[in-house]
Amino acid sequence: MREICLEQIIDSLQQLNIQEGDGLLVHSAVQFLGKPIGGIGIYLKAIQSVIGDTGTIVVPTFNFRFAKGEIFDPLETPSEKMGVFSEYVRKHPGALRTKHPMQSLATIGYYAKDLVVRDTPSAFEKGSAFDRIHELGFKLLLLGADEKAISMFHYSEQRARVPYRYWKDFSGIIHTSSSWKKLTYRMYVRDLKLDPQLTLEPVINLLKKRQQWHSISINYGSITTCELIDFVKAADEIIADDPWILVLNKPEANRL
Repeated sequence: MREICLEQIIDSLQQLNIQEGDGLLVHSAVQFLGKPIGGIGIYLKAIQSVIGDTGTIVVPTFNFRFAKGEIFDPLETPSEKMGVFSEYVRKHPGALRTKHPMQSLATIGYYAKDLVVRDTPSAFEKGSAFDRIHELGFKLLLLGADEKAISMFHYSEQRARVPYRYWKDFSGIIHTSSSWKKLTYRMYVRDLKLDPQLTLEPVINLLKKRQQWHSISINYGSITTCELIDFVKAADEIIADDPWILVLNKPEANRL
């Protein structure tokens, strides 16, 4: 298996114009970048060395067991299917985690405390941590992951009230700072009767056309970056033109 070292990651981030003070929303599938010399922690070390003390890293730590009746403890509940790097960051001693029991974020750095206090009923609404990183001008960083991993498109879907999703409330037991409480959160969930199969290809194609999507190939995958503001703007425009555009199996009546 090919290997990847700390210096390669740092060099790639710098080539992609990641700079000191940047905020980064990181999605990862680092197995495609090769065997990390020194372990999985070299990715965090590389990022922190580039963005410095004034930068912030954010990773998704989603876990949907709360929707099935399980308790949620921000300190203990693991992320699921978010990749080993996201779980590594979640377990880092310096990490904080947002409170949404299904769509949480773990964060380290300058804006971590700002983000972690944003406890909104849904993860992508006004005032949420996702809304805040958009407001702060964070960048999207894909470490080996492809566009299918990008969670920020839910932000645009929710703002546009896409017709293949609907609001659903979930109540359950959550560990707060001092006790266990029964609380209710919500998600803009997929309509399972429609079973929409989603693609972000129209959004990525528009970003590439605008030269706002930047990528470097490494071993079996790539490292990619984009301004979150540009991503959301492109997604908003695409969905406004056709609210079904991200659905591969859109109903016949909604085909243009």
